[in-house]
Amino acid sequence: MGAEALPRDYRIKPGRTAVVLGVMGVGFFAALTPVWGDETIPGWVKLLVTGLLLAFFGWVLIAARRCATSVDLKGIRVRTMARTRRLAWEDIQDIRAVPNPGAPMAANAPKVIAYAYGADGKRVQLMYVDDIHVAVDREIEVIRAAWAELRGEGWEPSAEAERRIQRRDRREARAFSGMAWFSGLVLLGLIVFLVFLFAFRVLSVRVAWMAMSV
Repeated sequence: MGAEALPRDYRIKPGRTAVVLGVMGVGFFAALTPVWGDETIPGWVKLLVTGLLLAFFGWVLIAARRCATSVDLKGIRVRTMARTRRLAWEDIQDIRAVPNPGAPMAANAPKVIAYAYGADGKRVQLMYVDDIHVAVDREIEVIRAAWAELRGEGWEPSAEAERRIQRRDRREARAFSGMAWFSGLVLLGLIVFLVFLFAFRVLSVRVAWMAMSV
């Protein structure tokens, strides 16, 4: 359950690549429709914009396929679209699976994601260690067991790092609560607006009918 379970490699599922392609296709069409529909835009500009968008979407697709989390005897390596982070076992303060705050805003987003926390309290998301790609609780248990075994006998938790982690968690909890309240108020306002609009239309029809009856 510890070091004997390594190495482990986490990458995007083949089926998820199709989802990325679908989303990109919709975005590509939506972005180009107004450009090609505007007759005042020169043809060479349209071709340039199309080429740039194709290059960007191609880069996103390739980068998404290259993103990965690798766990071996030396530590954890996380490759994102922009950079590669390496965390040695002795530098890791914690490894957690947490609810994804962005899940309610995206239909295909994972509900549970995972982080590794460095000695400075900063966190690194473990790409594809989530409830869509793996049995996330089981994988976190495996990674934590390897961490406990390989971080060294002299490893000690950092009180300062833990304070920073807790401060970030509190800030995010407050921000998430504020977003939830804001979304609720927007929804309530929309419902009230629709009710008043419906009542106004009913009243207008009734007044018009009464005027015609006179």
